[in-house]
Amino acid sequence: MFAKLFKHEFLATWRTLATVIGVVFGVSLTLLIPAWLHIPIAGGAGRTLSMFGFMCGGVIVAILLAINYWRTMYSGPGYFTHSLPVRGRTIFAAKVTYAVLAVLVSWVLSFALAILLPGRAVGGDVWTQLVQIWDQTTQVVSVGTIWAIIAVMLVVYGAQFVVYLCGITLGTRGELGRLGLGGVVIGLIIAYFACQILTAIVLVAVPLGIRIAEPGFGDVVFKSMGTEIFRNQTPDVFGIGWLPAYVLLAIGAFIFAAHSVEKHTNLA
Repeated sequence: MFAKLFKHEFLATWRTLATVIGVVFGVSLTLLIPAWLHIPIAGGAGRTLSMFGFMCGGVIVAILLAINYWRTMYSGPGYFTHSLPVRGRTIFAAKVTYAVLAVLVSWVLSFALAILLPGRAVGGDVWTQLVQIWDQTTQVVSVGTIWAIIAVMLVVYGAQFVVYLCGITLGTRGELGRLGLGGVVIGLIIAYFACQILTAIVLVAVPLGIRIAEPGFGDVVFKSMGTEIFRNQTPDVFGIGWLPAYVLLAIGAFIFAAHSVEKHTNLA
């Protein structure tokens, strides 16, 4: 049943997502026309705006899917959703899994287009430039570390999005649920501050980080940033304890929201 629900999520949203993202990417592409025509000032401004437009793709997908989650779970269509002969936690899991994967794919696509297309607009060999940047970077940081950083970024973005979706669920419970859409906004604000506070605390308190000074630049060490910060010294370690903390927060929020969907759903 999970697979069928996942497929339904895709079929129900892909046209809207494709249309909106197609328009955004199309506008971003047309902004490169002055650069292709080598118009001095307009070309530079167009490239900057185009890069910004492509990068907005992932944000727009996240917003659309968050709205879709709220609408199909707690607004009018939610009555149909919760009438399905399926446990609430299964519905929730399918929606969240699809939304997170779609957001991560859109982020990767947006980033790739923002890097490649504006650079091509000035007539340079973007691929050669990227290869040179890659070679220079790998002289300082190992290839494994680079891919680990990319994986960490994707995991963090995915975990944050799970927390925000769970924030929507939180905003429909109890007294917050009586506020309607206002409760959802409050739930999202709570999720935002939960992520920020967790990051600030774990960044300096958890003894896990990457060394950012020689010797051992790029090595993972069991040391916190707070050791130097509290001594008014420049940290030689960048804390990464927030990665497992984000994952644990997302798991906890997922369990809470799945239970809430199954036991305490409040439709608008």
